[in-house]
Amino acid sequence: MTTISFAQEALSHWHQAVAIATGGKLFTTHGCSWAWQPARARLVLLFPAHAQEAGLRPGLAEGTRLGARRVDAWVNSGAPSGPLEAAGFSDAAQISWHAGELVGPEEPWDGRVRLGTDIPEAVGPDAKELQVANLWRDPATAGLSAGHPALRRVEQATARTLEGDLVGRAFAQQAFGGQLAIHGLAVSRAHRRLGIGSALLNGLARGMVNPLGLDEESNIELIAAASPRSAPFFEANGMRLLGRGRHLVLR
Repeated sequence: MTTISFAQEALSHWHQAVAIATGGKLFTTHGCSWAWQPARARLVLLFPAHAQEAGLRPGLAEGTRLGARRVDAWVNSGAPSGPLEAAGFSDAAQISWHAGELVGPEEPWDGRVRLGTDIPEAVGPDAKELQVANLWRDPATAGLSAGHPALRRVEQATARTLEGDLVGRAFAQQAFGGQLAIHGLAVSRAHRRLGIGSALLNGLARGMVNPLGLDEESNIELIAAASPRSAPFFEANGMRLLGRGRHLVLR
């Protein structure tokens, strides 16, 4: 059964994979686990159980040395956050954890969803982060020990209109229990509420679980960290609310 703790681990594995795939690194400081993601000059603190000044101070100093322009912290809603707030962190939009089996769309989107990283339109950090979908294919380049969770399979799906216009994308990372953790799902503003997000979820599930059964529904469980704006979307696609967490940003 998927729990909030399991969902937190899945998000940690994703941030670790993005860090390594984009030339960053992972490090720890007195009970704090960090992921440095240079493509966006972002340092991420991953679910500290008891964040203390002794761990925060050297971690933030390392972020300054690396040139971090943004520092995020993901925290369990029940974990104490006083030291984080004292260090200058404050809440961003609250997150909610969702998990469940997909519900097929009532009206399939009239477009194409494909897995792969060949996206000529991708530039800057978006282009660099595409490498996260190749990390598991060539683990020797990652510098991580075999079996590290950041090396689990990742795929990216893109949605294009029949005319070839790129209108959406999403990543999925395989979790330890076989679930698919969804990350970075985005649909262009002009094409929302057309079923493209649902098509991306279903395309990832089919492509990663049953690529030859294109007309068969997948019963794989999905996991996602939702913002208040995206929570209704995940619920409409069959994912139940597990609980809530906190996303803080260093101001």
